[in-house]
Amino acid sequence: MAQVLIVIDMQRALSKIANRNQVISNINERINKYRENNLPIVFVQHTEPGMEVASGQWRLFEELNSLGTDTYFNKIRPDAFYQTGLEAFLKMNHLNYIEICGAQVEFCVDTTIRVAFHLGFKTDILIDGVTTINGDVLNAEQIKKHHANIWDNRFGKLITVPTPLK
Repeated sequence: MAQVLIVIDMQRALSKIANRNQVISNINERINKYRENNLPIVFVQHTEPGMEVASGQWRLFEELNSLGTDTYFNKIRPDAFYQTGLEAFLKMNHLNYIEICGAQVEFCVDTTIRVAFHLGFKTDILIDGVTTINGDVLNAEQIKKHHANIWDNRFGKLITVPTPLK
């Protein structure tokens, strides 16, 4: 398990993400695991026209287990480290092993994973906790598979939510 969970852009503006309910459930499972281990959880939220801070579209999905005591950063670019204070927060707290999940695979998740690698962070990618919206050329599952193939053992390690024993 990493030292910190980073949840990217799980916001109401992205209501059309693929497998929304399952992805939120998987992220919540990881959030709960981090809480059990008293490890920090960071939520990163995108801002742009139509997703202004505090607007309905900017808000996190209601189903997410976010708390006021978690750490929050707003971003204006796909890179969650760009002018957000995230890198400083991680370094100040000696958090060099991170886990990333959220949306959208080909934009903010991919950019943040690559930048984390370049900044020297050891990164786990919760593959069951990333998603995107169907595109014109590739559907969400194809986009996710393509990026997972690039990320795995290059920019980070793919991990999955453990399935309960039956």
